[in-house]
Amino acid sequence: MNIPKYVSAEEYSRQSGLGVEEVKKQCRNGKIKCLITDGGYYKIPIYNDDVIPKEIFEEEHQARIKAETKLSLLKQVLN
Repeated sequence: MNIPKYVSAEEYSRQSGLGVEEVKKQCRNGKIKCLITDGGYYKIPIYNDDVIPKEIFEEEHQARIKAETKLSLLKQVLN
C-alpha cells in the first residue's frame, strides 16, 4: 500500500512550477485531488510513484491547451 505525503498548495506550486493561484484553482475545479482543512488550507497528496518530470508535464499541458483551442474553434465553425 502506498501512503501519500500531503503538501500545501504553496509546496505543490514550488515542486510543479505552477503558480500558487493556479494550483488552488485546479484544486477547486477537481483537476488536482486535494483535501481542504477546517481552516481552508489545501492539502495535496503526493505519492512516491506518482511523480513525472516537470518537462513532460509542461509538454503534455501545452498539447492539451492546443487541442482544447482547436476543439473550441471547431465548435464555433460548426455552429
